[in-house]
Amino acid sequence: MDKGLAIAPLDNTDKKILNMIQEEFPLIERPFKDIGKRTGLTEEETLERVARLKRGGYIRRIGPVLEPKKLGYVSLLCATRVERHVLDAVARAVSTEVGVTHNYEREGRLNLWFTVTMKNITDIDQFLKGLEKSFSIKIFRFFEKQRFKIRTRFILE
Repeated sequence: MDKGLAIAPLDNTDKKILNMIQEEFPLIERPFKDIGKRTGLTEEETLERVARLKRGGYIRRIGPVLEPKKLGYVSLLCATRVERHVLDAVARAVSTEVGVTHNYEREGRLNLWFTVTMKNITDIDQFLKGLEKSFSIKIFRFFEKQRFKIRTRFILE
């Protein structure tokens, strides 16, 4: 969450909206009107709350989560150790690739982790080798063995 923004604690309506966005987003022309109706808000009030939650860092993005394998793509989790003075430059280079879905700093020896999805492993390998050469880093590749779906469900008070 952006540390520069102050946001009030989540109330039950915020939690309901977040739960619906994650689990039962209406695939209709005006989804926020429907979400508002189910939470006792107008469409405008719902959009205002969603915008506030986004500004506050509770919502990163709203969009589909697709299954790469079913679409004929390959997805790979990657990690590398990057010196602090070039971390931002490496992270920016990683994020320029349209197939990168996650890119984040972590504590520990491997301090930059990202997920990349492309049509085939050869394309991914070419992208990673380019990064390795450009920044003199070693990128570790972690192939999926088993997928675990993590979900966030807000308990209403």
